[in-house]
Amino acid sequence: MKSSPQTAEPGRRNSIGALRLALAALVIYTHAFYLGGFGREWLESWSGGLLSAGTLAVQCFFVLSGWLVATSWRRQPHLGRFLWARGLRLLPALWVCLAVTAFVFTPLLCLTDRGGPASFFNLEPSAWGYVWRNLFLPRSQIAIGMMPVGGPWPGDWNGSLWTLFYEGACYLMVAALGLGGLLSRWRLAGTALIVALLVLHIIVAGLHPSGLFGHLGRLYDTSGKLLTLHFLAGAAWAVWPAETAPLLRVPWLALLATLALALSWHFPWQVWLSPFLLPPALLWLSRRELLADFERQAGGDYSYGVYLYGYPVQQVLAHFQVNQFGQAVYLAASLALALACAVASWHLIEKPALALKSLAWPGRRATAAP
Repeated sequence: MKSSPQTAEPGRRNSIGALRLALAALVIYTHAFYLGGFGREWLESWSGGLLSAGTLAVQCFFVLSGWLVATSWRRQPHLGRFLWARGLRLLPALWVCLAVTAFVFTPLLCLTDRGGPASFFNLEPSAWGYVWRNLFLPRSQIAIGMMPVGGPWPGDWNGSLWTLFYEGACYLMVAALGLGGLLSRWRLAGTALIVALLVLHIIVAGLHPSGLFGHLGRLYDTSGKLLTLHFLAGAAWAVWPAETAPLLRVPWLALLATLALALSWHFPWQVWLSPFLLPPALLWLSRRELLADFERQAGGDYSYGVYLYGYPVQQVLAHFQVNQFGQAVYLAASLALALACAVASWHLIEKPALALKSLAWPGRRATAAP
């Protein structure tokens, strides 16, 4: 989810930066419905509650991340540098977001709590615990005391963080596949393994919901595993850059995949078909050059910051009852404040952290990791 888009494919301009920012905004859009108390959004209604626009956005994130991260490994197959680059992209901004939530947003809410500002120091579980417990396993502690309170969805500071565990796990999968040569020398075997997992997913997720095997199907069919499959599907496309490039230039193929995917949202097929249909449609769109200069003109990649801060910002706004002014005002305020936090995060935390990618490793020449 967090590799640099302009380095994903050397010599090719793409619109991944703009696309990822739009996807992060889509997550905020979906969260605005239940954090603001506005009911279901359109895709939840269309899919009968099986899929939301935010869930679709996260699946898109994982497809793009699989493609970018696998490309990163293929360009520089060095385990230490790979893990260093991935950690720098994911962790510093997360850690600062945790601290801001614990020591800025929570005391702000305490100002209007009946216990007053001093109540912050008596909260259990504590603000320090919120930061410490979520450093490497986000969602190990979801609240600070009873905070946040006052909105329609109390007691959860950042519901977006659950995906980061799977993101990190997927990075390790890429490293394992790369060390085994399954992304380069034996890429046919690696692709066959990924396809086999996708087919196994169809078989297991499609089992009848009754009986022993039905229980196995429900156990397997979780959101986290589905995100992992989207990531691996994106990685499979990345290991054949020369062979898949012609397919990604065919608009009718992307159109057919998109139409089939849209139909699968309305019928109970999305869980089976999405890892197959979403990558070609999304990668075709991401390779358009229409918004290739977006990040340069905007001054940075704000998608991760918007994703991190959107949920807690919306909780703060709900606490102060901004949602009472209507959904449009609540959503606009959420996007504006999340973007402001994301701009600060990029320039103060993420960009300086990414500059450390080029540190020399023992026995290696210092080169910037993609």
